Amino acid sequence: MNYSFLIAIKNQLKSSYSFILVFFLCCEIFFPITGWAQSFQDTGSFTFTGSHNPLRSPILREFLPGDGLKVGRAQIHPFLGVAEVFTDNVFATNTQRRSDFLTTIAPGIQAYLPFGGQHSFLLDYRAAQFLYAKFNENNVFTQHGAGHLTLKFPGGLKFNFQGESVDGFDGRGDALDIQATDITKWRATTFSGKARMKGSRGGIRVSTRYTRWHFKNNGQDTSRDRKNINAAITGFAVATKSISGLLGANISNNTYDENKQLDNFAYGVFTGFELAPSQRLSGEVTVGYSILNFDRAPIPPDLANPPDPNNQATQLLTQGLNLGGKQQRRITIEGDVYWYPTSNFSLTMSPYRRIGQSGAFDTSTFIQTGVSLSASQVLRRRLILLGSFYYSNDDFSQGREDNRFSWLAGLDYRTVKWLGFRFAYIFAKRYSSEKVFDTHSNTVSVSVQVFL
Repeated sequence: MNYSFLIAIKNQLKSSYSFILVFFLCCEIFFPITGWAQSFQDTGSFTFTGSHNPLRSPILREFLPGDGLKVGRAQIHPFLGVAEVFTDNVFATNTQRRSDFLTTIAPGIQAYLPFGGQHSFLLDYRAAQFLYAKFNENNVFTQHGAGHLTLKFPGGLKFNFQGESVDGFDGRGDALDIQATDITKWRATTFSGKARMKGSRGGIRVSTRYTRWHFKNNGQDTSRDRKNINAAITGFAVATKSISGLLGANISNNTYDENKQLDNFAYGVFTGFELAPSQRLSGEVTVGYSILNFDRAPIPPDLANPPDPNNQATQLLTQGLNLGGKQQRRITIEGDVYWYPTSNFSLTMSPYRRIGQSGAFDTSTFIQTGVSLSASQVLRRRLILLGSFYYSNDDFSQGREDNRFSWLAGLDYRTVKWLGFRFAYIFAKRYSSEKVFDTHSNTVSVSVQVFL
């Protein structure tokens, strides 16, 4: 076992033990818990932004719980997270591992305005600045801004419209981490819309989304900049008070700026079930079958060996472009299930199997299959035990296969409703058929969050 990371943590925190003990004792004595919520849904909803990962898949931002600050009819939630992090493998490499300390500063604000009865408009902005002590080539600024309009009408008709922009990065150890010295940065701009109508016997949901990807450095723009348009339609049939069956179809189109061999069109069908929201169980799980067709036939890679400067394959590879790919036919899975067996315990499970699109590693597509689990247990009204597990099998079309998993254990401690602390340990590992991508890391973080 590598004890160096434990020694570094011990030396870093040794002088802080007495302060932490005195601090917690003062919180117990001087901050009464009178008026605190009794259920997990309230106690466990405290939002931490002290350690922040950018969103790769667009989500509809929802209204944050709590009273917030009232400005006329608007409800304002400002929040600020600060984290101190230590990792023993800052570049997620197999050899020449390097350790470093990281400071994360993550502010955010949300404004919620209800109007016209059940309608509402939401503005949400979150940012995070990552500052490394030794290896500042890992420094990165990420931000996510979104505007979300919700329209609800009598009879169960509901519309959601959202525009958002994410400045993000490919994290060390991610499926598409190219292990460059500088971290790969990108911007994703998305416009989406969703309409849903559901009655006592059934309903229908229609959704559409447009996303523009732009990669900012490491030469990734040439191979990965693209536009994506997708749409889906889903029909619901109510089986019982708590379960509805569903059946649907989706289409997707990718158009690359320069890597035209990867232009493609995909379509598929899916079925599954939806659990009506309740105090104990809710969620949706679908299983489908998707077909992805490339607009252009793939160019045989052997045409570039031996290299011929006049050969199309050689010219594409020289420019950092792709030779294309073959048709993909895959079973897909998407789902989120939320379980609250008691008022103090929560479990979330998200299985998935999807076709990923990439111009990296001379590959056209990769299949991701995995699951994420997260659980929380309220130990006391101030103290929450956290745990999560993540697994992903990444099967690249050029032959490489990775198995990635990570787990987290941590504690949340809240002094008052608006001030909380988190301690967490994270272990992450990747096994790859190409040993250069094998990696593992140990990470410890301490964060504080102010949330109004």
